[in-house]
Amino acid sequence: METAAPAPAPASPSPERAGRRPRDMALSMLVLLVPVFLLVGFYRYLGHEDPPAVDADEVYGSVQRAGQFTPLKPSELPPGWRIASAAFTDGVLRLGVTAPSDGAMQVVQSAQPAATLIPAIIGTGGTPGAPVSVNGTDWQRHDDGRPGERALTQSATGRTVVIFGRATDAQLQRLASSLR
Repeated sequence: METAAPAPAPASPSPERAGRRPRDMALSMLVLLVPVFLLVGFYRYLGHEDPPAVDADEVYGSVQRAGQFTPLKPSELPPGWRIASAAFTDGVLRLGVTAPSDGAMQVVQSAQPAATLIPAIIGTGGTPGAPVSVNGTDWQRHDDGRPGERALTQSATGRTVVIFGRATDAQLQRLASSLR
């Protein structure tokens, strides 16, 4: 007659695993986080905090090939200003521009009429302000379109331009004066 082998005893938690404390977890997290903070600090120390500038030439080429309007390009921007984004979709050219002192603006250009484009960009709640002359060109100021933002608009035959963002009036006007 054969005897059955005894059944294995149920596994009990190992003494090492059972003795883990929250302090051990905190130390493990600290060991993982220290290299991350060192890498971020080193990256910032090297001056890589600013977003890279974008070359908008390809996007301007798309606008010209579409032939809907002649786009205005920012030129001779002051030091520290950069084009951060550029896109042309559905007949609308959008340029994101950053300036020192947290100035963030967007230039929107389209062949759409001002009555259609301006409310779509800055909202319908905005009130037109006083006209502004920038380098001999008349712009319309808009306030309260979107909370915390200002806008300048210009409508010419075949092109509507909207400059808006969280920026000072001087920054908006400086960007408007750079468009050629």
